[in-house]
Amino acid sequence: MAEQEIAKHTKKVVRLMGKSEHGWRHKLGEMGLEIVTIVFAVSLSIWLHSLGEHRHEQQQVRAFLLGLRHDIGSDLDMIKELNQAHHVYDANFVYLGKFDPRATPDPQTFDTAYQRADSNYFFNPLVSRYQGFKSSGKLGHIENEALLDKILDLYERNTAAIKSSENGWRNNQDIYRAYIENGLTGEDNLAERYRLITAPKGKRLLRKQITFPQLYERYNDYATLGAEIIKEIEREYPEAAQEKK
Repeated sequence: MAEQEIAKHTKKVVRLMGKSEHGWRHKLGEMGLEIVTIVFAVSLSIWLHSLGEHRHEQQQVRAFLLGLRHDIGSDLDMIKELNQAHHVYDANFVYLGKFDPRATPDPQTFDTAYQRADSNYFFNPLVSRYQGFKSSGKLGHIENEALLDKILDLYERNTAAIKSSENGWRNNQDIYRAYIENGLTGEDNLAERYRLITAPKGKRLLRKQITFPQLYERYNDYATLGAEIIKEIEREYPEAAQEKK
């Protein structure tokens, strides 16, 4: 519509320049009016386009944040499971470390604990939505700067911190696994396993596998910040609070 008005008034200016029946003062006045009209129409067109573009950007932001809310909710469930799993692992390492090398263990009880010592569970957050929005350059469209800062902290700082602590735990488990694998001198049976577990080195490696307090702290930091982000998103979009998470 604005483009049509611009074209119409531009043609008028051209026609006015070609008219000879009016004096130059009259022509100048009419041309000035038409030019003002053209400038207004151009400005209106730009404003309407900008308004439409902004509305579209904010629709994308809304869809992203509401989706992110669900992603973070799933991650918080995983963090809770990880905390519980590591406490179970820790108790198992302590249990194995207390075995007396001169004692005879209950085969089933020992084997269950021995197998559990080889288990692991690592944080695998849902990041594809965040990475996609980030790579498309759209994170800057989030107008709530405090919320944006928290999102960046969660995905760029907190996630990396957890991975760093988990890698330390993984390294200790790899050393333990190598010790078991290389230490077997005969059949992989109860007697051999018990010998390795109750040896001084075995006990030391079991103690090293007990979860670092730092990892628990970083899980908690992620959970705390993630919960804050969910609340902030729900404040931005109150209707989302009524939806099932």
